[in-house]
Amino acid sequence: MLEHQNKLSILKRVNFIYLEIEDLEQYKNSTFEEYSKDRFIRRNVERIIENIANAIIDILKIIIANSDVQVPDSYREMILKLSEFNIIDIALATSIAEVARLHNILAHQYLDIRWEYLKNFIDEK
Repeated sequence: MLEHQNKLSILKRVNFIYLEIEDLEQYKNSTFEEYSKDRFIRRNVERIIENIANAIIDILKIIIANSDVQVPDSYREMILKLSEFNIIDIALATSIAEVARLHNILAHQYLDIRWEYLKNFIDEK
């Protein structure tokens, strides 16, 4: 069972995620050309999605730290654990697990590859 402080911490992060998603909405109609040429757009889109990913990962760490389950090896596995705790269903967990993939893509891939995944995330959020 989560302590009151942990529940508040999770709620704070959930609210933060909602605000970030609202900010992301303004980029929904952005094109690859705009993304690749405009550093402001690129930086904002990538930073917002990274913030969402980090907040989700923080929530998972709080939940897992307060359980007797072994810490998974990857962020993706951590997200999928949410369905095991009956916090969300497996379909939603699988969808959210894409955030972990985006987190890695932002760190390691080239512009055109990143845009494909980022645009998909923006459209489906």
